[in-house]
Amino acid sequence: MYHSQGIPLYLNGELSNPRSIAKACQIAEGGGYMRDYVQDEKGRIARVEFDFIEDK
Repeated sequence: MYHSQGIPLYLNGELSNPRSIAKACQIAEGGGYMRDYVQDEKGRIARVEFDFIEDK
């Protein structure tokens, strides 16, 4: 949904796309992905970041 609205998506700090993010989430071993919504100065979502978080 965000991608179709022109909001950039990042996977581990690099510009990505919905297909790559979905694949990474499906095959993630030893952890999972945390979604972080980054807002602009007006409080609108400016980008969505997916970062791998390792299980302890």
